[in-house]
Amino acid sequence: MGNRISFIRSWRIACIEYYKWIINPRMIIAAAMILFIWNFAVFPLIDISKEMNSPLNFLEPFIAILNSRVLCLVTPSVFLFLISDYPRLDKNSLFSIHRIKRTEWVLGQFIFFILSAFTYLISIFIFSIIINLHNSFLANGWSLVITRYTTYYPEKALSFAGKLITKELYNQISPYEAAITGFFLVLMYMVLLSMILLFFHILNLKKAGIASAVSIIAAGSALGIFKSPGMWFFPMAHTMIYLHYTQYLKKTIMKLQSSFFYFIIIIAILLFICLFSVKYTNFLNNDNE
Repeated sequence: MGNRISFIRSWRIACIEYYKWIINPRMIIAAAMILFIWNFAVFPLIDISKEMNSPLNFLEPFIAILNSRVLCLVTPSVFLFLISDYPRLDKNSLFSIHRIKRTEWVLGQFIFFILSAFTYLISIFIFSIIINLHNSFLANGWSLVITRYTTYYPEKALSFAGKLITKELYNQISPYEAAITGFFLVLMYMVLLSMILLFFHILNLKKAGIASAVSIIAAGSALGIFKSPGMWFFPMAHTMIYLHYTQYLKKTIMKLQSSFFYFIIIIAILLFICLFSVKYTNFLNNDNE
C-alpha cells in the first residue's frame, strides 16, 4: 500500500500550481495576445465577410488562428512565456514534495500542464467566436466568404485575408473536424513544450529547458513556412492541418493520425523519463530564482 501512487495528491498539486498560474501577473500578456489575434486574424475575416455581405461559419476565425503561419510562432511562444516559471519551487512547494512521492509531484505537474494548455486554448477559442457571433452561422460547412472570395475578387487572391484559410483546408476537411482536430493537436504541442521544461527542470537545467523549447518553436516555424520536408521532425507542422493535405486531390501528405501518434509518443517518453529521473533530483540545487 505504501508504494501506491495517489492520484488525489497529484490532483491537489496540479490545482495548487494552476491557482498560482492563474493569478500570476504575467497573465496580462494573455489579454494582449487576444487583442493581437483579433487584429491579425479575426478582424480581416470579418472585413471580407462584410465586403461580400455574407456571414462566416462561427468556427472559421478560430480555424484561421490555428493555421496561421505567423500565429503558429506567436501562440506557442506566448504560452511558453506564461508557463516558463513552472514548476515553481518555493518553501511551500519543497515542503509538499517532501510529504508526497516525487512521482506524484511529476504527475501533478503533468496534469497542471494539461489544465493550463486547455485554459489557454479555450480562451483563444471563446474570444475568437464572440467578436463575430452576430455575423456567423452554426453548421458543418464552410462559408461563401472562405470558398468564393478569391473567385469573386480574383485581384485579391493573394491578399492576407484571402489566404487565412487555404484550399488545403476547405477542400479537404470539414470545419468541425478542422476545429476539433486542430484544438487537440495544438493542446498536445503546448503540453509537449511544458514537458520539455519539466525534464530540464528535473535535471537542474531550467534555463537550458527554456532555450530548447524556444529553439524547437523557432526551427519548426521556419521549416513550416518554407514547407521543408524537415518540418515533420518538429511539432509545429503537426499542428497545422493545411500542411497535411494537397489543394485539390484527396491526397494526404501526412496523416492526421500520425500527428496524434507523434505527440502521444513523445509526451509519453518525456513523462516516463521525468518519472524515472525525479528520484535522483536534488531540488535544493535547482536553478530557480
